[in-house]
Amino acid sequence: MVLSLSIPAERGEKPASRDLNYSWSEAAGDRVGIRETIAVAIIESVGGHGGMDHYDLGLARGLAAAGCRVSLYTGEQITNPASPCIAIYPEFKGVYGRSNRWLRAFRFLRGSVSALARATIHREKICHLHLFHGETQELALVILSKLCRRKVVITVHDVESFAPVTTSRSLIGRVYGLADRLIVHNQISKRELVEKLKISPTKISVIAAGNYMMDLGEAPSQAYARRSLGISEESRVILFFGQIKDVKGLDILIEAIPAVAREVPEVTLIIAGRPWKSGFAPYETLIDALGIRSRCVLHIRYIPNDEIARYFASADVVVLPYRRIYQSGVVLMAMSYGRPAVVSDLPGMTEMITDGENGYVFAQGSKDALAEKLIRVLRDGQGREETARRALEYIRRHHDWDKIGKATSELYSSILRG
Repeated sequence: MVLSLSIPAERGEKPASRDLNYSWSEAAGDRVGIRETIAVAIIESVGGHGGMDHYDLGLARGLAAAGCRVSLYTGEQITNPASPCIAIYPEFKGVYGRSNRWLRAFRFLRGSVSALARATIHREKICHLHLFHGETQELALVILSKLCRRKVVITVHDVESFAPVTTSRSLIGRVYGLADRLIVHNQISKRELVEKLKISPTKISVIAAGNYMMDLGEAPSQAYARRSLGISEESRVILFFGQIKDVKGLDILIEAIPAVAREVPEVTLIIAGRPWKSGFAPYETLIDALGIRSRCVLHIRYIPNDEIARYFASADVVVLPYRRIYQSGVVLMAMSYGRPAVVSDLPGMTEMITDGENGYVFAQGSKDALAEKLIRVLRDGQGREETARRALEYIRRHHDWDKIGKATSELYSSILRG
């Protein structure tokens, strides 16, 4: 199945709906004078199920702007990019959820075969894969891509999985070793690939992840956003957003709230997201034990795209108290919404965030350090505004999808030439 997208017409013409795989040259290639284009298959199974749809579409748009012809093979939860240069194929249906593990693995394999068959038919010489865990099924996808004689680029989002049962390094090394090139988003990821998995540094390119500016739309006012969430306009609002994983340190933030509340009595904590590989009960127990239930707004569920804006609009500050991370879409989203982020001092964060400049940094794992930082930040309204402004400037300058698309397309060109 291909989603047929509406192509914006020139002024005075009526828009037309076309099958993009067969009209790309007319719709985009001829328009920008491109004779030979790079045809790329982005294969990424998560899509809207885990928030990867923003990333997928940002990369696809950036590549299209750089002159590539792009097909995106992904999960069924994906938004329409409204671009004439991108075709979307929701091949990975039923891969996530609570159905039988082996059935989901079969669906992943079936989606992989279907995606690669289409990529071969469409003469997409580059297969750009997005991997997180280095699991056996991901190794199968890489092998199948090579058997189809595709050039394989892998974006390594997590060098080692954060799942409770981790994959062996030898298996992860096999997955990454088969690729023609690896992309990571920061220097710490590259360093760990070299040191832990013995990947040659010449095989690894560092290209930043992009911002969310194209997907924001018009955010509601803070007053409206707070009313819609049942929060007083006078509150000082802390937001924890996204999937709730043990490594994300939500318990550290919860434990910091009583100390913050003693100095900032109007503080409110919003927790918005669903648990991953675990339940929320331990956090609720901690909230009740600390007596801060009345200060917490708990939306423990998947937050659809059309609701995201009001959470960020309502916040004075977004907190990422992570114990371990390589990079974070949430910090990119916070900065894109013009909200200052408080992050733990992990290398994946401090490569982006400079304390007091475009965000705030505290000592990882320390509830006291976090509480102290939050008290100072919540009391300093003018400082928050200046920090948020600089964060927005930073994200526009260093995480622009058009620049990322150009850098990635140049990487593709070097692989095809080589």
